[in-house]
Amino acid sequence: MNGKARQNSKLIMILVLAGTVLVLTAGVLISYLSKRIPQNPPGTVGNTSGNLHNNGLFVEDGDKIYFVNPYDNNYIYSMNLDGTQASLFMDVPASSLNSAGKYLYFNQQSSDNSTVFGLAGNMHGIYRRKKTGSRPVNGLERAVAGIAVLIENTIYYQHGDSETGTTLHSVDTDGKNKLLISDSFIDPSCVINGMIYFPDYDNNHYLSVLDTATGTPRLFIRERVHNPTYSGDYIYYMSVDNDYALYRYSLSSNTIERITDDRVDAFNVIGDLVYYQKNSTTDPMLIRMRTDGTGKEMIAAGNYTNINTTSYYTYFQDYLDPGKLYRVANAAGSLMEQFIP
Repeated sequence: MNGKARQNSKLIMILVLAGTVLVLTAGVLISYLSKRIPQNPPGTVGNTSGNLHNNGLFVEDGDKIYFVNPYDNNYIYSMNLDGTQASLFMDVPASSLNSAGKYLYFNQQSSDNSTVFGLAGNMHGIYRRKKTGSRPVNGLERAVAGIAVLIENTIYYQHGDSETGTTLHSVDTDGKNKLLISDSFIDPSCVINGMIYFPDYDNNHYLSVLDTATGTPRLFIRERVHNPTYSGDYIYYMSVDNDYALYRYSLSSNTIERITDDRVDAFNVIGDLVYYQKNSTTDPMLIRMRTDGTGKEMIAAGNYTNINTTSYYTYFQDYLDPGKLYRVANAAGSLMEQFIP
């Protein structure tokens, strides 16, 4: 072989090796990008505080609603905003539904029938599933969990343990950076500007705020609250000192208003409407009113629970018969109806 031929042969080998390295590098990069969880925009919160206080059984995202279907083992379903075209999303019982970007996040409840990763049994924990495509399921944390909320790219959740009790933990959406945030019992439902507002049971139930970056709580206002719910300019809450009547605190004017004299069992806020369950031994009822406390109207007599709101409808269940689902349109004068997806 003459010198020129050897040079050509060597050049060909170099090109082949370079091409192989390029293909392998591209393959690794494509694989990495396909598995990487995209960052959510600043300010992302996975569900409303009102829904999460009511077990997070519904979450609205774009033109879809994801919900827990009591007619089918509390499995996760999806449907259009008007309640049409409901279909099974995943056959696991769940709560604390959170949605952002391409993924649905949820707290899987115990079930002997459910399967994750092909394994059956009690698969408690925080999971993530892609909304479209092949929709693989990813376990972010195997634990007995309570309320969970997505804040930007981190899920904060109540972690139950027989020895340490209920503590607040976090895990990133890619399953990394698992942290203990607080040894205290903290409900993470109410999120404002990336901070968690909660009743501090270690400090007389006063409304406090948790800096998620440092895990440090501080007093916000000296009001004893239950289920603080953020909507618009206000934090709505049940007042512990006033027989659990409903109040609201204005973030802009720092003023407090009482908006109902009824003792409240549960409530939720959507737009300019409040739905609440009136506590009464003789006359319990689900009530709708405007957020300033005017325009009260009875939606249904009896005791109702799991009040979850969406743009078009508010959904709820009978406390004594939770296997049925009801809804009412978010408009004055609208009537309740049983909803069967």
